[in-house]
Amino acid sequence: MIDDDEASPVMLACGIDLVRLRRDLKAAGATTGNPSGDAPAATGLGHVLQLAFNEAQLSEREIVTGADMLVELFAEPVGRFLQAQGATRYDALVYLSHGIAKGAKADGEADSGAPYLEVVLLNDPYTPSEFVVSVLENVFQMSRERATAVMFSTHSRKRGSCGIFPRTEAAAFRAKIQSLAAARQHPLRCVLLPAGEALRAQDRPSPD
Repeated sequence: MIDDDEASPVMLACGIDLVRLRRDLKAAGATTGNPSGDAPAATGLGHVLQLAFNEAQLSEREIVTGADMLVELFAEPVGRFLQAQGATRYDALVYLSHGIAKGAKADGEADSGAPYLEVVLLNDPYTPSEFVVSVLENVFQMSRERATAVMFSTHSRKRGSCGIFPRTEAAAFRAKIQSLAAARQHPLRCVLLPAGEALRAQDRPSPD
């Protein structure tokens, strides 16, 4: 995976030192008497490939890459070498879904001082649709029908509007959404965009 064109950029984005990782793997292989100097294959390649394939099917993706297999390794014994450097499966998924490296801020964030901001969900190929619907119901008190419509809009248009709210309220909604997603290790993200001219409170579009 260290030399894989798809997996290595993800590891770098997660803050992994590839030189250290290679050294740690070789050291582990040496202590177990592996003549190749590599860490023992505690997890079969076929098993990891099957997990990655299953995840791709659930996400309606047809191609499985080295990056997909890397994501599955976090839950396997060999994943301890990744976790030892502070990397998590969530870090990898956020980078793969949104191009956001660990510790970096999302592009396109509004900092215009606008009093009203639009909360916009970003589509990704890993977060289950049912989870998105549940989050919309929980955070915005949307009806099931409305939440499902926003979810489908997000999936088809790559972005989905959750409504326009006062700046402080919008920031709180974003924080809650991403906290719920992180707790479940889903890369669901949202951004806050300027709503244009300030809307009077009574004119704000309701989520329902």
